Amino acid sequence: MSYDDLGKVEYLPFAESVELIKNRQLDATLQSAGLGVASLKDLATSVPVTVVSVPAEVVETLGAPYAAGEIPAGTYDGQAEAVPTVTVINFLITHDEVSDDIAYAMTKSLFENTEALKTAHVAANAIDLQTATEGMPVPLHPGAKRYYDEQGVAAE
Repeated sequence: MSYDDLGKVEYLPFAESVELIKNRQLDATLQSAGLGVASLKDLATSVPVTVVSVPAEVVETLGAPYAAGEIPAGTYDGQAEAVPTVTVINFLITHDEVSDDIAYAMTKSLFENTEALKTAHVAANAIDLQTATEGMPVPLHPGAKRYYDEQGVAAE
């Protein structure tokens, strides 16, 4: 399926697409967000929804930073089964004009403060120093690489 297969494509904020579906003015929405995102919870409590699966074979064709994942059963009202999906791996990215010392400090700070990040957002539970560079879509900044090297993490 491609955009050409659709009658009309609009790029809308999450909440706006949900309101249009509730009003029967939109048939579907694609939302790249964390599990249990409020906009989709709102939609699923308002009208019956079908969470469409994205099979792992399809995800594999996309490559990094995408990975196969799953929306656990019960994440949204009416969603009785787990649904295969595509996930996006989050990376801390900067540009090459940032000094090595600053990039090192940012990387170090991220990993030394994961507990604080976890209290701010559940997605931070997925932060793992040992796998942090897997699937990295761009070269590591030399400052970040220095931190990973010091921690004994194989930097891809």
